[in-house]
Amino acid sequence: MPRCQNCDFKWSWKDVMKLSLTGKKECPNCQKRQYVSSRSTFWTTFLITMGFLIPMNVLRSYYEIGWPLIILAFLIYIPLALSLAPFLYKLSNTHKRFGKTVE
Repeated sequence: MPRCQNCDFKWSWKDVMKLSLTGKKECPNCQKRQYVSSRSTFWTTFLITMGFLIPMNVLRSYYEIGWPLIILAFLIYIPLALSLAPFLYKLSNTHKRFGKTVE
């Protein structure tokens, strides 16, 4: 789980899920605003996307599975991946977008 950059407080899974929905949240311990770092947002999105697309392309190409099975796998995979994503997040004191600090 991520830790606050100010007080090193370890966030709970529930708090990180709320953070992932809004992109910003106050630390439950020190009340300083924290953001999901841009690097962890990129890598989490990349791993979730590639973790689904690559196996599905292989299964579709070599085993010729149909679209209903791919849609079913998608409906199972996405909630599982999103529930595990908070373990990959890192927190930041500043909100950066495309390398520039945004207020």
